[in-house]
Amino acid sequence: MNLKKLLSGLVFGTAIVAAPVHAAPILSDIVFVVDESGSMGNVQRNLRTNIGLFASILTGTGQVDAQYGLVGYGDRGVSPRMLTDFVDADDFSTAANGLRTNGGTEPGYLATAFALNALDGQSDLFSFRSNAVKNIIILTDEPNNPNNSSYYGTVGGANVNSSVLDSILTDNNALYNGVLRNSSTIESYSSLITGHGGTVFNLNLFNTTDTDVVTAFVTDFANKKLQETLDFCDLNPTDPACLPTQDVPESGTLGLLSLALGGLVFRRRLSKFTATA
Repeated sequence: MNLKKLLSGLVFGTAIVAAPVHAAPILSDIVFVVDESGSMGNVQRNLRTNIGLFASILTGTGQVDAQYGLVGYGDRGVSPRMLTDFVDADDFSTAANGLRTNGGTEPGYLATAFALNALDGQSDLFSFRSNAVKNIIILTDEPNNPNNSSYYGTVGGANVNSSVLDSILTDNNALYNGVLRNSSTIESYSSLITGHGGTVFNLNLFNTTDTDVVTAFVTDFANKKLQETLDFCDLNPTDPACLPTQDVPESGTLGLLSLALGGLVFRRRLSKFTATA
């Protein structure tokens, strides 16, 4: 009888503890939107040569799986334009060689809408993954101009102003960051950026030939972008990019389960023996 109680306690007292939930890396689809005016040469060069460092920091912990697209804007004839759909950091660096420095028109709101596939009749479409966080990063030293950019594109037949862009960012649940300089530029973009989970960064630290300054800036920028992406899932736990993977029993749990089942079989055999004794 005591043996039966002991086995019963083993079988029914053993708790099967679920293994911890291990979330998959957060997918992050990042589009850099780059001003192509003549003053942006150093910025474009530093972007090409430092995207590898940025990517290694962003994805090095295994918490984020990122890919990168590129928009150039400022050339009056073809503004904005896709230089590459989503690729890895090496291919992005190659594509960034196609950036120009001959622009004089900077419709940054329109270019951002383009990066989110939102323009009327847009032919170049970025292939965002359905379960990825959308990240838009604009680099410019000029405020949005012209205020009437409908010559270059429209959304719903309307000019892409701040209100229209705000709605587009909201509809896409997109993060928005700016690497900016000049007070008028910051004023043009800051409310949109802070309203969509982002930060305004100092373009002067990226528009230099001092490699130490650039490296320090990229390191800080990438670390903040990593934390921003992780924070996104804290704030948006039901977003497709933030859903956990399916629970998988750990080896220790499987061992306890096997022991419990074995005890159950032995208990049943013991019951039969004592009943016939």
